[in-house]
Amino acid sequence: MINQHDALTQRCRRLGSDVSFDYCRRHAEQNHVCGSIIQCWWEHFDIISFLKEHLPEDQLEALQQPKHKPKITSLMEIIEEAQRRVST
Repeated sequence: MINQHDALTQRCRRLGSDVSFDYCRRHAEQNHVCGSIIQCWWEHFDIISFLKEHLPEDQLEALQQPKHKPKITSLMEIIEEAQRRVST
């Protein structure tokens, strides 16, 4: 049953307010799963099994890929770019 967890709520790190699982599952009017759904809901229930049951394999794989570079990598790239600008 796809809506079995819809009434659960928690604070959304992106929005800064409480949202229901239904909101995350349908990501407002866009009708697709929020990219942070695994990170936000894994402590509440088996979100991976839920998503495996209700999403196509390619969408599930996309959700499990790292979204951002580690902060240290981003900082090192910024420093390297600044050094290149200064040396030219």
